[in-house]
Amino acid sequence: MQSMDTPPAPPVVDRDTWLRERNALLVREKEHTRAGDAIAAARRRLPMTEVNPVKLVGEQGPVSLLDLFDGRDQLVVYKHMWHLGKPFEEQCEGCTISIWNFHE
Repeated sequence: MQSMDTPPAPPVVDRDTWLRERNALLVREKEHTRAGDAIAAARRRLPMTEVNPVKLVGEQGPVSLLDLFDGRDQLVVYKHMWHLGKPFEEQCEGCTISIWNFHE
């Protein structure tokens, strides 16, 4: 007996039927991939805008965004919403998931 949360299993069919249905789905999957690739390409072609000056605090105090790069081509920056006075376990899971490897 299946529970209300368990979806019914798909039917069992012969290999030819499975291949026919799999090939039909593959056509749709490829269309989906191409559409996603086209959207990503359009996103890369979006016009750019200048970034307004941002006030940041580095290890030695205030620092500009440009200075954070320190000659590097790329920079990864994470913003965390930290709730002062609360332990790590009670912080925003989405914000803290990226720092699990660094918290100790």
